[in-house]
Amino acid sequence: MKFLYLINLFLFTSGMTMAQTVEQPVKRYMGTVELGYLYGNNKQGDLDNFVAAPSVEIFNGVRLHRLLAVGATTGFDFYNNLLITPFALGIRGEVFNTRISPIYSIDAGYGSAFLSHESDNEKKKGGWMFNPALGFRVRSGNGTAYTFATGYKTQEAETSTFWGSSMTDQKITYKRVSVQLGFMF
Repeated sequence: MKFLYLINLFLFTSGMTMAQTVEQPVKRYMGTVELGYLYGNNKQGDLDNFVAAPSVEIFNGVRLHRLLAVGATTGFDFYNNLLITPFALGIRGEVFNTRISPIYSIDAGYGSAFLSHESDNEKKKGGWMFNPALGFRVRSGNGTAYTFATGYKTQEAETSTFWGSSMTDQKITYKRVSVQLGFMF
């Protein structure tokens, strides 16, 4: 009777237990380089023009967990005749630890116009920037991956134009859909 009891206990407990999978250790450093376009409307007077402006973004950070990496973002965004260099804090994350996984990113900071060309009668300033994005990544081996993401970038800017003794001040909020291809390492 004890023997049958032990066999039933063994069969019952072995059916409920599962083998544990060993998850590969997560690299602490995370870097991405993303190239893409910012798509949106460029309203000039009564004309409504659709524009596609290039964008470059570089993220360097520390991966705290597969779902969370914290770091800094910089790059170059082109808006009309304005070059904005964003300096932002960013978070990134990967949903699954599989070859193909959904990803997310959120960047918030300040976009500076210090690299933008100014004439003698013109002054350009940057402003606050916010950029959430969703996408997916595909691992390519050796700890690297390719990424594709779409997001919505909001960037504030200000231009001042001087004409003799008068000045025209224009505050602009650029709202663009971002589409980016990237390389994660």
